[in-house]
Amino acid sequence: MQNVALSTLSGHSGTERPSRLPASVNMVAAIKAMQARAPGMTLTQLVIFLTVASEEGIRLNDLGARINESQATVSRSVSALTEGGLRGSPRAGYGLLVLLRDRDDGRGRRAALSESGRRLLTWIDATMQGRWGVAG
Repeated sequence: MQNVALSTLSGHSGTERPSRLPASVNMVAAIKAMQARAPGMTLTQLVIFLTVASEEGIRLNDLGARINESQATVSRSVSALTEGGLRGSPRAGYGLLVLLRDRDDGRGRRAALSESGRRLLTWIDATMQGRWGVAG
């Protein structure tokens, strides 16, 4: 395999800063930002948060299928993302999601973003677009 410098492939000399960072760099910045704002959040919880953000009002049963996780994992993760947190845990929840009763099925629950969740999503979106700096 030929040894080619990354700067040659990207069209940058390596000394100049590209005008727009690659999406993967912004994604890493967004993940770091999320960790700073919600310490201890797991990757599964982040995936659930982002899935609920893209499909507000999603039924918890559908959420598990969508992200290929068991209902037990979804239930624990969603609980941690709500204000109350996990039962029996000394730590409060992140307060990023709220649970709503399903109008079509009284036993079912739906997940939506809380006001804190909306603010965090706005912040993540801005970070992904490179508009706000991230303390790392």
